[in-house]
Amino acid sequence: MTASKTLGILGKKVGMTQIFQPNGDCVPVTVIQAGPCKVLAIKAATTAELPEGHRTAVVNHGKKRGKQNRARANDGYYAVQLGFDPKPARSCSKAELGNAKKAGLDHGMRFVREFRLGAAPTHKPGDDVTVKLFEGVKFVDITGVTKGRGWAGTIKRWNFSRQPTSHGNSLNHRTGGGLGRQHSISSGVPKGKKMAGHYGVEKVTKQRLEIIKIDAERNLLFVRGAVAGHTNGYLTVKNTVKNERAIEFKPGLVVRAAAQKAMAAKGKK
Repeated sequence: MTASKTLGILGKKVGMTQIFQPNGDCVPVTVIQAGPCKVLAIKAATTAELPEGHRTAVVNHGKKRGKQNRARANDGYYAVQLGFDPKPARSCSKAELGNAKKAGLDHGMRFVREFRLGAAPTHKPGDDVTVKLFEGVKFVDITGVTKGRGWAGTIKRWNFSRQPTSHGNSLNHRTGGGLGRQHSISSGVPKGKKMAGHYGVEKVTKQRLEIIKIDAERNLLFVRGAVAGHTNGYLTVKNTVKNERAIEFKPGLVVRAAAQKAMAAKGKK
């Protein structure tokens, strides 16, 4: 599979519902408030590719020397920085307000993420990105933060089975048991050992989720299945990386792909 360096969108999880398709199938979907997002900044490989007014930076040398302009350093890559969900100016730091001011805003954004691109971006700071970006797209990858479940035991966290409830096993029915060391744990617990601990609040990406419906008027995105996170949790939506497969660079797949294409063409006839 090939990585997809395309522009995505930021959103918020509204909840889950179901949609009935024309053939009568009931599809469980997650409703996402996808945008509108504001383009806060542009990253380019060279300074000359940046928009006018974004090719210089300010350095503060203190009270005596004050602020001075300097040439902005090269970013070395192409990317677009998006912001979602307005944030009051009173809750923003000076750095946040300074970054938002370059995009023509007088307030900050609660959720800011950057999308790397394979070529120079066509967007400019201050532009809006809406859910119309995914018109014609069938599958997306959605990244979110899972629900926090606090401190959890091995049964809830790792799906362990409980110990026998026979005589002699007193008050140890839901404990984790031995750690598996041959002699002692004086050299420490093995890395990756499944034990009780903090469960949840992890960054998780659900890949290749099908887009069932797009509501451009309300900026809603209906995606088949569940996504990570709680209601009103922030999400990152972008084109899936599993759609494109570089078959020409994998000789073992060329024959099989050619046979499948031939069978499909024969079936159409």
